[in-house]
Amino acid sequence: MKPYKILIFILLTFFLLALLGSFFPSEGIKIGNACLRFPSPASVIRASNEEVLDVDKNMHELQQKKNLQAIQSTADSLKYYKQFVKNDVTRIYFPQNNYRFFDRLFAVLEASKKGEVVHIMHYGDSQIEMDRISSLFRQRLQEQFGGMGAGIVPPIQTIPSFTVRQSYAGDLQRYVVYGDTSQPRAAHRRYGLLGTFAQVYSSASISVGTSNYKKAQQKSKTFQRIKVIVGNNQAGFTVTCKGKTHIVKQAQKGISVLNFDFSEPISRTTLTLNGSAEIYGISMSGNNGVALSNVPMRGCSGTIFTRIDSTLLSQLYKKMNVALIILQFGGNMMPQINSDKAIERYMKLISRQIHYLKRVNPQAEILFIGPSDMVKRIDGQLQTYTYLPKMNEALKETVLKNGAAYWDLFHVMGGKNSMIEWVKHAPAWAGPDYIHFTEAGAYEISTILSNAFLMHYDFYSLRKGQNPVLIDKFMQFD
Repeated sequence: MKPYKILIFILLTFFLLALLGSFFPSEGIKIGNACLRFPSPASVIRASNEEVLDVDKNMHELQQKKNLQAIQSTADSLKYYKQFVKNDVTRIYFPQNNYRFFDRLFAVLEASKKGEVVHIMHYGDSQIEMDRISSLFRQRLQEQFGGMGAGIVPPIQTIPSFTVRQSYAGDLQRYVVYGDTSQPRAAHRRYGLLGTFAQVYSSASISVGTSNYKKAQQKSKTFQRIKVIVGNNQAGFTVTCKGKTHIVKQAQKGISVLNFDFSEPISRTTLTLNGSAEIYGISMSGNNGVALSNVPMRGCSGTIFTRIDSTLLSQLYKKMNVALIILQFGGNMMPQINSDKAIERYMKLISRQIHYLKRVNPQAEILFIGPSDMVKRIDGQLQTYTYLPKMNEALKETVLKNGAAYWDLFHVMGGKNSMIEWVKHAPAWAGPDYIHFTEAGAYEISTILSNAFLMHYDFYSLRKGQNPVLIDKFMQFD
């Protein structure tokens, strides 16, 4: 065939496709359970003309927002922090724009340098699996406030971690409160502060320690204190570690926290358990400072906390001195959000969770991290889920209204369609599912989250030496 005929054929094909797209119903044509769609010429042109986010430039600019300790004696530092806490895209949003909202938390974290270990719980869906976001945040907090170790881990961990290597043997059965119906459920609600526990029926052993992953954060590689969280035990239950044995003499439903302290930091140990009890977690920490626990809940939308026994949960949060609860959810709910009513229903569930957690642990602050950008094909084009921007704003409003703080991950990434550029980035910052961060992408997010949190702390540190009345007036004046 002659070249000009091939060209005419191609142009005619494009014309017929454009003609079909012009008359094809925008809502598609339903055939049984399927719906056929065809992109209109306008949607194709519009998509190609959209501005492309420069993620390298955007992330570089966001990561420059670090603390100003070197110039805190100058008046310019106050102006800088004011601009940050009021307008910066990476800032943490506080209820009623109260920039003092985390002051109590910061005071507790400071006191932990020479006092009791403070625990932070980072709950989330599969976006935080393998300790991808929690690990760097933990490292930065331990550098600032002291501490070591990886925090609280479940007795049986089914998801690999960059930070912790675990194994078990013996008569143990795992139960979880989250996930699909294939996950083992208990006949009660005593799931504990990890949403999972293991029942010891006679004897078992659990080994915990540092993973062999070369990029594991330094502070989490060793620990000097092990705590075994036990409940609902029969009389005479024992736990042995490095030649030391703890005996829980009386049968009880309540909580026992069994401490094992070591003269020097260690990187691995094995616990031997004998008797019948429920094991709610194993804590690896130092003698003071911060311990941050990574709690990934695959398939969870953050609505399961009200299914956990409140008395038990309250006891555990108090005994483990949990001062901050981080909730990172929303992604698993997004595919089900197809209307304003669906958003409204989800907001009611999130409100219940926040109220519940505030009731069982009134001393803790709550920080909600919103969903990342998520992309799927809509009318043949890769686009942000239609209701994601609206759900993100609804989450922010709901969280703040219920007395918790909010970090807007969606806009930190770059907003609508930013996930497309995160996937294209070299190396890729997100996977080909256009939902989950890669290790490199999670590192970028964790860096910005850490910087933002510590910026708020630095502002708190600066304000401690200033007249609070004058600071309030300065913050209100524009």
